[in-house]
Amino acid sequence: MSFSFGFSGDDIEADTEHVSQSTQPAAAAAAQDAPPPIPAQTHDLDELVDDGTSAAPLAGLDDSDVRTNIYEGGYKTWECSLDLARFLLDRGPRKDLDDLVRVDHVIEMGCGTAVPSLLLFQYALREGLGMYFTLTDYNADVLRLVTLPNLVLTWAGTLDEQRSKELFGDAGNPVAFPNPEEENGDLYLTPAALEAFKKQLRTTGLTLTLLSGSWLPTETLLELVPSSQEMNTLILASETIYSPASLVAFTDAMVALMRRVKSGKALVAAKRHYFGVGGSVDEFRQECGRKGCVAYEMEFEGLEAGVRRAICEVQMC
Repeated sequence: MSFSFGFSGDDIEADTEHVSQSTQPAAAAAAQDAPPPIPAQTHDLDELVDDGTSAAPLAGLDDSDVRTNIYEGGYKTWECSLDLARFLLDRGPRKDLDDLVRVDHVIEMGCGTAVPSLLLFQYALREGLGMYFTLTDYNADVLRLVTLPNLVLTWAGTLDEQRSKELFGDAGNPVAFPNPEEENGDLYLTPAALEAFKKQLRTTGLTLTLLSGSWLPTETLLELVPSSQEMNTLILASETIYSPASLVAFTDAMVALMRRVKSGKALVAAKRHYFGVGGSVDEFRQECGRKGCVAYEMEFEGLEAGVRRAICEVQMC
């Protein structure tokens, strides 16, 4: 079986003009001045599409990349997220990455726009693979305004013409059938379309968990993430180790998630060094060693251009 997500390298390159060009997430406040972290919690789909929202859901769309315990950069698609997506496109089944059809659970930590997970989600929909997807972002509004809409758009892109007409009528489905005369199109999410999306998840056997808040304490996070000892779990993350505090919290959570399954692996994309805020790939690898796992740097073309970046594969020792 060939491994294709329906996105080519050219598709990804074409979107880079919309990607944040910041060289690193910047710490906007010292940790001691930050408010307490938001407790982790899960959200169901109906809750996230409800019109009742916070007073300032777009508060993160300003000049700050990160504000400690307030906003973690989820509205932007970071460069390392695209690196990880390209890596997944290049290293599909029967290549260097384990056969993804055997993965039971995909977890993306700090997902934001969730580009890497969208590739695997599309593949699962098209191949009818029943599995778990857990997407975490610090901000619930990011899940509502960015992550969930992207999942719905990905699903819409798998629909055939007849089903698109049934759900979207004259408005059309510009995701699956773009109008060549229009640069962009709108997909109108009606109650019927949302119900069809949820029905497709149930029919395929896809369990979607959307989780906001802090990764700490780890015990609370673990209670909210579906798991069983027999699961084969793949963890994805990008730009999650930008500061020493974030690096340690992320590593603690990642290791705890891998420890409780029979087969766990993580793919972590990051800049080699986050100047001014202190995180680095070298420190991440050392922290992994201290926690009983090993992080290998993967060879992948294009990571040396501009700000140097890396992709690490992490497994328990």
